[in-house]
Amino acid sequence: MIRALVPAKALGEAKGRLSSLLSEVERRKLALAMLEDVVRALKAVPAIESVSVVSPDSDVLGLAAQLDASPVAESANVRGLNQALVRALSSMSPQPEALLIVLGDVPEATPGDIETLLAALPERGIALCPSADRGTSALALRPPDVITFRFGERSSVRHRREAIAIGVASKVVQIESLSHDVDSPEDLRGLLARPGETATHRLLAELGVAERLE
Repeated sequence: MIRALVPAKALGEAKGRLSSLLSEVERRKLALAMLEDVVRALKAVPAIESVSVVSPDSDVLGLAAQLDASPVAESANVRGLNQALVRALSSMSPQPEALLIVLGDVPEATPGDIETLLAALPERGIALCPSADRGTSALALRPPDVITFRFGERSSVRHRREAIAIGVASKVVQIESLSHDVDSPEDLRGLLARPGETATHRLLAELGVAERLE
């Protein structure tokens, strides 16, 4: 049994580096559109039994429910992404045999590419897809607590180092669609250069973002 978990920030904190290009309302819409794309891709993978979204934001949790994903409310005393993931995992019953964590800002993720990552998952260990800045866009673990979550700066390096240190297998899978997170105007420029039929692409067209970037 594989379960997927998507963490999402409060919308008021989402994508601050895009404030020079998008208003707060537009950044909130963008965060929700990207989350929709990620959840839909995960829901289309037969090997994934369920998808959960963990967030402190009621609008994010509402969208998760609309997409038939399980909303997991992040409690106020949680400090940071890694602690939020630990709490969300502990709330799963029964505990899954394997866990896939995908960040909510990789809107080009496809079911086929997610399946590629899962196929690389060892019997005991991790498989991860690094982001372009050496973060971790997606992390698969069997069992789910085989290593400590270390999301953050250079987390792909830190996740792999921990796996090596404790003697469990680790695989790094370079997947183009999962490596492109969206944090900056340049990320949006790159996304628009790769046409797609995603909710995110549709929103960017509706907002006229390509014209703003000229």
